[in-house]
Amino acid sequence: MASVHPAMRGQFGSTEYFMLTMKANDVAGRLTIPKEMPEWGDLDIEERFQREINYNRVRKQIAPYLANDPDRFFGALIVAVINPEGMEYEPVDNVLSKVPKLYANAARSFGFLTLGGGEVLVPLDGQHRLAAIQFALSGKDEKQRDMEGVSPNTQLANDDVLIVLVRHDDPQRSRKIFNKVNRYAKRTTKAEDLITADDDIIAVISRECVANEVIGSRLVNYSSNTLTDKTECFTTLSTIYEATKVILEESFGRIDVQELPDRAQQSLYRETAMEYWEQIASGITTFHSALVEKEEGGDAKRREIRKTSLLGKPVAQLALIRTIVRLRMAEKLDGSKFSWDEILFRVNDTDWGVENTKW
Repeated sequence: MASVHPAMRGQFGSTEYFMLTMKANDVAGRLTIPKEMPEWGDLDIEERFQREINYNRVRKQIAPYLANDPDRFFGALIVAVINPEGMEYEPVDNVLSKVPKLYANAARSFGFLTLGGGEVLVPLDGQHRLAAIQFALSGKDEKQRDMEGVSPNTQLANDDVLIVLVRHDDPQRSRKIFNKVNRYAKRTTKAEDLITADDDIIAVISRECVANEVIGSRLVNYSSNTLTDKTECFTTLSTIYEATKVILEESFGRIDVQELPDRAQQSLYRETAMEYWEQIASGITTFHSALVEKEEGGDAKRREIRKTSLLGKPVAQLALIRTIVRLRMAEKLDGSKFSWDEILFRVNDTDWGVENTKW
């Protein structure tokens, strides 16, 4: 069935493209996941310009986000148009009788794109998002099974999805676009993911409570998992996250980092994490010495600690906190638990100097 869409035409290198929006419901129905194409099995490896889809990622991450988050948003899908003969673009200046000269050049870039109905639309970039839209709209996965935690979201059907269309008149060109878009797409680092993860309660507590309140944001390296000799930082966000994860999962079991728990559970997690971190920051002599002066006046002391003490290094900090958590969870022979005073005494009684032959 033919359809007409307001569109913008552009040229990038030798590739003509068209930008338009489609309702999410139309995207789910019109676009085809590559491996679902009848001829997919007959293509050789070079012709299969799309990688295999990771349905586990779609089920557990992207579809729940689209189904449950009212602030959902993602970028444009790059889509190849197979059988593009019925696709026709008409600029605004052809439709309107009079376009002022001031707008004449711009008017040629805006117009109406007609899809004749015989096109096959296949994402070169965005197949996981396409599958997620289909899952979130139906509440069912690729095997038509009901999805846990995902109810059909009918409001999503009316959302506007940005589409970039390119003609698939040259398979080699389509493969090249796919390869370049995916090869040069820079993955975010683990540290960057932790900064922006708002559905991961461990990341939220690590940033808001531990890094900001206990350690001090100035003393946390947010961009790397290591510390240089000259930095003023005492630890890294990644170290804080991994340590907080150990603290919480040893206390409560495996934690879902894809969706925030209810407010009561969030408060319980925060209280538990803060109890540990406050005891560690104030009760361990090396930590206290490094954190007592958080402004520039304490930078020299932190550099000295990092140079002379194993506890000035993030990897050792994490190992120590893992040990502390295990001691807190363990029972003595008489059935009693180790107190914080006992644990902190043992930590402070240990020689953490980098010259110690133990290490």
